[in-house]
Amino acid sequence: ADSSGLSHGSVAIGASETALNIFLLDKLKSFHMTYPGIRLRLYNHSTPEAIESVKSGKIDFAVVSTPAEVDFPLKQIMLMPFQEILVGGTTFTALSSQELSLREVKNYPLISLGRETMTYKFYNSVFLSHGLDLSPDTEAATADQILPLVKCELGLAFLPQPMAAPSLLKKEIVQIPLKDEIPERQICLVYDSQHPMGAAARELKNTILLGHV
Repeated sequence: ADSSGLSHGSVAIGASETALNIFLLDKLKSFHMTYPGIRLRLYNHSTPEAIESVKSGKIDFAVVSTPAEVDFPLKQIMLMPFQEILVGGTTFTALSSQELSLREVKNYPLISLGRETMTYKFYNSVFLSHGLDLSPDTEAATADQILPLVKCELGLAFLPQPMAAPSLLKKEIVQIPLKDEIPERQICLVYDSQHPMGAAARELKNTILLGHV
């Protein structure tokens, strides 16, 4: 890529914590090493907030997790699929050798993100498709809060497999097999197709899309 004129400048992006943790950090590291003079402004957004910020022009683009409600002129590019798994603290070790249905999951305390998030809406629709109501006992404000709450034995939670993997390896938490399938989700990039991007934002977008188009 032609890096002329990219010794300075700035890029503003919105990212959900899931997208940042399991996908975006590596891309930002590689971009920063190539273009150390470019300032990055990173906004921590839920998917709906990030989409609003793209619409209003506050950020150049967003990297978030699906489901994302994207209307023209906004466009969405799928970047990476991920699967979520059910996990619990070590007091739930006995459950790790069983297979629970979502109906049985309802017998245990559940931790989830707040009602205003797309993750909540996603799980609400999964539970509804099995004739169940999603009624978490604990609602966390951010995805980063869920793992510590699980470790503290506050309940079971659905987490992206890549976010749960290090704690599973250290045996700090356990995975609980499910009889019911949880649909795959995606990390996606959302941008305004009618809003021209600056050179720095275009280059970061290209870095993120590398290997995905």
